[in-house]
Amino acid sequence: MDLDLKDRKVLITGAAEGIGRALALAFAKAGARVAGCARTQPRLHALEEEMEGNGHLLQSVDVTQAEQLQQFHDRVLEELGGLDVLVNNVGSVGKLTDFHELTDQDWRDSFEINLLPAVRLCRLFIPTLKHSGAPRIINISSVAGSHPGDIFPHYSAMKAGLSNLTVSLAQTLAEEHILVNSVSPGPVWSRSWENEAHEVAKQTGKPLHEVEEGIKNGTAESVPLKRMGMPEDVTGLVLFLASDHASWITATNFTVDGGITQDPY
Repeated sequence: MDLDLKDRKVLITGAAEGIGRALALAFAKAGARVAGCARTQPRLHALEEEMEGNGHLLQSVDVTQAEQLQQFHDRVLEELGGLDVLVNNVGSVGKLTDFHELTDQDWRDSFEINLLPAVRLCRLFIPTLKHSGAPRIINISSVAGSHPGDIFPHYSAMKAGLSNLTVSLAQTLAEEHILVNSVSPGPVWSRSWENEAHEVAKQTGKPLHEVEEGIKNGTAESVPLKRMGMPEDVTGLVLFLASDHASWITATNFTVDGGITQDPY
């Protein structure tokens, strides 16, 4: 299937690592022009060296700061000349703990990174998306939003909010033919998992690679396909939703979780 994404203008937040990085590489390989942002400039430089094609824009941005998002918006329009696809990917679990250990600030921090940047970027770019021939907003949510556990309830609540916002925006923007969908990955190996592995290795004195393998194998036991997801497992669906093949799909949440949620509806 030819997705025909050549010269599509795509913005991806949290592009320096994990799912965001995999998406930046995949969209670039498909011929799109990518505007990616993340906090860490060295990681963005490393990403840029691997990306195919030309005309990409990678910029260090703290997405919790409204003025930096505004500046990034202005530069995207100046250098790319418009936007076709907005991928709100940035997010962070934050504290890996239960409800009792979370402070008010933990909840505020989770809102500031997991939900508010998507709200602000949608507000900024919707006027531009109205002029696209194939406008898309794709929000990277999480299965934790619909199937929360007993840890990181703040993260789960914000991802639930992002999925909810997706459906609301899809209805609001339907007359403008802007399609809005969300993708909810299951346990995908990312920086949050790496941080957990480093902490466990520090506390136990075990070799890091041994701890990482233990986490991956232990998590895989809860997955019907018996492996953790990798960032590249998410890219195919996102690129499909960005393509013309998905022109009658909106207001929908898609799970990519190795069969964990098992929801027929």
